[in-house]
Amino acid sequence: MNTNRWLLLVLLVLIILNLTHIIYFNVFTHSLPYGIYSRIKGVPERGDYAATCLTSSIAEYGIQRGYLAKGQCGTGTVLVLKMIRGTPGDVFDVKNGSFELNGYSYKIMAKDSSGRSLQVFYDQKEGILEKGKYLLMSDFVKNSWDSRYWGPVSIQFLLKPLLIFENVKG
Repeated sequence: MNTNRWLLLVLLVLIILNLTHIIYFNVFTHSLPYGIYSRIKGVPERGDYAATCLTSSIAEYGIQRGYLAKGQCGTGTVLVLKMIRGTPGDVFDVKNGSFELNGYSYKIMAKDSSGRSLQVFYDQKEGILEKGKYLLMSDFVKNSWDSRYWGPVSIQFLLKPLLIFENVKG
């Protein structure tokens, strides 16, 4: 078989795996490096990549703002792909315009990259993450729309990178 046929066969297999939700292509979000990720089982840990569907009000806001595309979640959006930064039992604190967690400070932006005011859906100023709740954030880009704005979330499943297309921060 020549090279073009092999490439076509590999692409076809990847598309089928994507449609069966075993493989995920990250070519739309800047929250993680662009690439191909596989769905994996395991206990979520800090530093893992995870996928979640957001609540209706947050998802609706995300669609209106163009932060989220339409997709397979019950709220009609795509899954949100982020890194797990906070796990159950972690202490967080919101002060001086930053979300502080595990010795790291994540600035809460007042405006998005288009100059529009950002809504913060989660108003608790300090706390301990409950069982089954995680903080999903991106340090891949500094202005990620993440748990700084929507708070702790449940996750649907974990992701493992199979192939990263580029490692350039957006």
